[in-house]
Amino acid sequence: MQHTSEPTTMSNFITSADIPYEVISFNEGEMLFKEGDQPQGLYVLKAGCVKMFVNREHSRGRTTSPEYVTKLLSPGEVFGYKSLIFNEPNLAFAKAIKKTTVWLYKKDAIVQLLNSVHPIVRSILEQAVLDIRGFEKTSQLHYLASVQERIAYQLVVLGDRFGVKTDRGISLNLKLTRNEFAQLASTINESLSRHLTEFKNEGLIDLNGKEIIILNREGLAEKSGNF
Repeated sequence: MQHTSEPTTMSNFITSADIPYEVISFNEGEMLFKEGDQPQGLYVLKAGCVKMFVNREHSRGRTTSPEYVTKLLSPGEVFGYKSLIFNEPNLAFAKAIKKTTVWLYKKDAIVQLLNSVHPIVRSILEQAVLDIRGFEKTSQLHYLASVQERIAYQLVVLGDRFGVKTDRGISLNLKLTRNEFAQLASTINESLSRHLTEFKNEGLIDLNGKEIIILNREGLAEKSGNF
């Protein structure tokens, strides 16, 4: 295909590599892909608007719809790359909310490019995707979860990542101040202390200064509200 001269954008940088692509049009309301679909390739939005969202049907009435919108894409933006980086099914939905045209770079060609980069560059890409997913998860927690759920979620995540198994349970001893822990859970010290005491009284955790011992991980996961 012949490419016309356009202002420099991320999408134009991609086309300059002369990678073959397919032009696809979608009507308003049509799905580009769904959660669980195998990725077809890398998308570049050329015209229209695409809504990215995840299914939060277990959000217990905090939204009027199970759809939680993570982003609205405008022309020039690139998407679909997160699943390609880790070679896994799509974790979100993409829907055209007006008549939309995209360029689709086939999966095989993009994966070949990804596999050809230096391992350090590959590590940077993977970490960037993990950071983006973490930010998206945090945004959902801020909107959908209660303070108690956010605190329980952070305990589960920190325990899984940094906890040490002991005879008493999973020891989480990161030397975090209560203020630092409250910041991670997007709350204030008073709320954090109150809910930690509640968790202790329910037998979910034990407290020893700055050390937190997770006694019942499954119970905390349930308190996190399916996040």
